[in-house]
Amino acid sequence: MKDRLLTKYEVMGTLKISRKHFEKLVKEKELPMIQITPYKRYVRSSHLNRYIDERTINKPQEITQESEKDDFKWKNIWGK
Repeated sequence: MKDRLLTKYEVMGTLKISRKHFEKLVKEKELPMIQITPYKRYVRSSHLNRYIDERTINKPQEITQESEKDDFKWKNIWGK
């Protein structure tokens, strides 16, 4: 997967935050930012995803494959 550079405005839209809040996140070093010029600033998509993942409070549990033993029980129930 290609790591895309997101503009400040794309990040603000994704997080639904104001420019002031974006500046605060960058200043407090919570969100890594790439600054090309004073007006050209970007955030790597992987950094934004990591930022979001670190703040997720109810992470879904990993889905595991059913064991063959459970599969065998279903075969017995349905006669297959």
